[in-house]
Amino acid sequence: MIATETQDGLQELESLLSHADWRLADEVTLEIMLTTCNRLKEGWLSQAAIAYFPCEMLHQIDQRWLFYSSGHFGFSTQLQIYREEMGRSSFAFSRQAGWTMNVWQPTSFFNFYHWLNFSLDAPHGHLPALWFWEMSWYHSWLKGGFGTGRGGGFGDPSLFDALMLRLERCKFI
Repeated sequence: MIATETQDGLQELESLLSHADWRLADEVTLEIMLTTCNRLKEGWLSQAAIAYFPCEMLHQIDQRWLFYSSGHFGFSTQLQIYREEMGRSSFAFSRQAGWTMNVWQPTSFFNFYHWLNFSLDAPHGHLPALWFWEMSWYHSWLKGGFGTGRGGGFGDPSLFDALMLRLERCKFI
């Protein structure tokens, strides 16, 4: 049943991306990821879920984002930026991708999800992002957020690092 739901989700994702409906495509991307990891009930991804996320599914999601955005969005685009920015700081990707509000340098707080830019005017690697934003109310609060995901919270690159590591490992599988 999960395979059928995932295939339906991939078809919906492709349709949304082909119509440049980036925000809904981002929501469907998270839904596919949660379905694949059997975490629909939780509504957010954990580091452990990402560590075992099937490589084939990552590739299928990524290829659709890359194709329909002409390489502007997608996990591979994020990985490329991540590699380039890691020498500067662990939060450099977030700034480069436009995920943070730079109120006080060098401290940054994450934007609220609805403040993200859902157009090709967004920085490279800006999307998909909802998989990163969704978290439990408790975890949001611990990060300094307001129980609304990462919005307003302090940086915590561990979940993003987990996906980047998974992408690196999946290249060799």
